[in-house]
Amino acid sequence: DCNNELGGNSYIDNCGTCDANPQNDCVSYSIPLDGVDLISFHALPDDKSVENIFGSIVDQSPGILGEGTSANYFNGIWLGTLMDVASTDGYWVKIDGNASLEVTGVPTEPGTVYSLHNGNNLISYPFAGSATLEETIPDYAQGSINAILGEGIAANNSAGGWIGGLMNLSGTEGYWFITNSNVSFSFNPPVE
Repeated sequence: DCNNELGGNSYIDNCGTCDANPQNDCVSYSIPLDGVDLISFHALPDDKSVENIFGSIVDQSPGILGEGTSANYFNGIWLGTLMDVASTDGYWVKIDGNASLEVTGVPTEPGTVYSLHNGNNLISYPFAGSATLEETIPDYAQGSINAILGEGIAANNSAGGWIGGLMNLSGTEGYWFITNSNVSFSFNPPVE
């Protein structure tokens, strides 16, 4: 194998890592952008800088807005307080025209803990696929979430369960979670 172990099962993945752990194998994916989009990243490279992640779309004059932070590409430089992208955060991306954001990186750890504060939280969904709200958000956390807003779609947590147009969370979408208290949880992975 690539570690020179006779009979070993290590291999070099597309990130250049030599091991036998499929959890750290790189994945490549595209996020279509069409003007103003609410996105997130289920896998990121080691270099999570705004320059690296959004460098391929600088011709579209991108502006990136996170929860309480932002970055804008202006006259050949990035301006703002947003320096690095996080796999747990959601981002509004504004560009001129249309583009496809190409990302290659290591998937977010499935047990990643999301610590939400009371109020509005702009977060990601950490998996490549999608899952229903009821299946992917742990039961104990659902009572702390009043509503979830996506790009042009929302769900309200009522006494009878989730109602609205947003019934699934997806890996390249960002979401505003509106909470009534502090809550920490890990999403349940989608059923394959």
